[in-house]
Amino acid sequence: MKILVVDDQKANQIMLEGLLTGMGHSVVCVDNGQRALEVFNSVQPQIVLLDVMMPVLNGFETAPRLKELSGNVHLPIIFITALDAKDTLLRCLQVGGDDFLSVPFEPVVLQAKISAHGRVRELSYSLAQKNKTLNWHSNRMEREQSVVQHMLHNALRENELNKPYIKSYLRSVSTFNGDLCLGKEGPFGNYYLFLGDFTGHGLAPATGTLPLSQAFFGMASRGLSVSDMAAEFNQRLLNLLPDDMFCAALIIELSPGGERLTCWNGGIPDALVINSSGEVQHHIPSRHMALGILSTEDFDNQVEHLFVSQDHSVIAFTDGVVEMQLADKAMLGEAGFTQMVSRAWQCDPEQAFENVCQQLKQMMDANQQIHDDLSLVVLDCKRNAPVDSKQSTEHNHLPFTLSVTIGKREVEKLDPMQQLVDSLGKLEALKSHKTTLYLLFAECFNNILDHNVLQLDSDMKEVLGFERYYVERQQRLRQNQDFAIQIDIHYTPVEERISFAISSNGECPFPVDRTGESVATNEQLFGRGLELVKNFADKVEWREQGRILFVDYDLSRPPA
Repeated sequence: MKILVVDDQKANQIMLEGLLTGMGHSVVCVDNGQRALEVFNSVQPQIVLLDVMMPVLNGFETAPRLKELSGNVHLPIIFITALDAKDTLLRCLQVGGDDFLSVPFEPVVLQAKISAHGRVRELSYSLAQKNKTLNWHSNRMEREQSVVQHMLHNALRENELNKPYIKSYLRSVSTFNGDLCLGKEGPFGNYYLFLGDFTGHGLAPATGTLPLSQAFFGMASRGLSVSDMAAEFNQRLLNLLPDDMFCAALIIELSPGGERLTCWNGGIPDALVINSSGEVQHHIPSRHMALGILSTEDFDNQVEHLFVSQDHSVIAFTDGVVEMQLADKAMLGEAGFTQMVSRAWQCDPEQAFENVCQQLKQMMDANQQIHDDLSLVVLDCKRNAPVDSKQSTEHNHLPFTLSVTIGKREVEKLDPMQQLVDSLGKLEALKSHKTTLYLLFAECFNNILDHNVLQLDSDMKEVLGFERYYVERQQRLRQNQDFAIQIDIHYTPVEERISFAISSNGECPFPVDRTGESVATNEQLFGRGLELVKNFADKVEWREQGRILFVDYDLSRPPA
């Protein structure tokens, strides 16, 4: 060890240097406290032998300054003194001394004291090094968490939870939230809601936010179905998550008119549909396994539909809410939370959400901690598609027939159906029906393009997944140079009807019987499929042995 001897007596310096060198230590001697302070940083002593009475700077003044220079590492200071007064010894301890060494020196006692204090010094140094390493790792972890937070923030930029008809409250146990709440308006005026609860909490489950949010926003912007979303999310998480992780999830689509809910629930507590009086009208129970557990073949993406009214609201929540502890340490439970919600809506529907959140906060404050992330979201079933209240059922428009031919260039560089519907929507009679017309045109156009022209099978989406399916779609578009899709539109204002026939020069007609009815085993092609078209149109039929798809729509019906 390196030992610094501070003594103005030359005889003591010589004696101590001889003894300590013989014990195998490195010794530096100085004759006063000021010199000790000056050489401290260059010598870096591990133990200091310090005389009490010295010129320039005595031992009492030197000891605390030496301790300060040593920083976080313990520096043993052994006072050298011939004095045995209790006041002197007490003051030595008060100024930072750790032990005493009497003159004359006993070699055995000196060696024992040096060894004992050397062990304490080594422990202190080892602890300081470990703390330094821990601080480095802590700073690195904070930096990495900051990067992940930045990535998650960017990934959720498209999140649309600020709409007037939706309210959300999320509370996490740690920096990162294992719960995920996403919202996005579709191209038809519909609204998609996703509420997920990953296994555990913290950084590990939060990483599932990135692929899931990207898939959700992409599919919602295309107007894809809830069942397709559930299947795609399950496949992505199955490939991504370890075996001990999964994501309980609720996916809801609210129709543009606010009158219909399409739901898929896998592992989330039963969502509630209540009216403005606080009465529960429907439950949305969990009928499926959570995402990321079952294989594609075993996964069930079947949805259920609910018809609701304008005064209805959907209340969805994760299990962190129902696991909140009451004053008697019992869990709140689904029944208890349902009662809390009903009372809040009965008392004041306008402030009900804030009142429920306030009650949950009070429960958290009373328990001082929460054991799981919790999320609460309320979706009001309001009409999202604007309706012109001044519109009349009589419009002074001329009937017309319009023929549009769309080729490869238009498909690759534009959204041809959006441009077509935007043009049609300039007519007053068609303006309020734009979202429905876009749905009809887009679904039929994609059906003809994918099946008749590109010869894509709908089963490919289950095998490849949506992402790879659309890559395959783009590749076939590039390979097919001379296709043409023709749309013939016929509008009759007197009858308040618009119809269109869509066909292509493709060589793969849709299989139909002589009556024009489909004989395909799976008619729900490419997302929403013809079943959805049939729900909105008054007539849907295949003509000329499956080469022409004809659709007729009644404009006198209220917009969906």
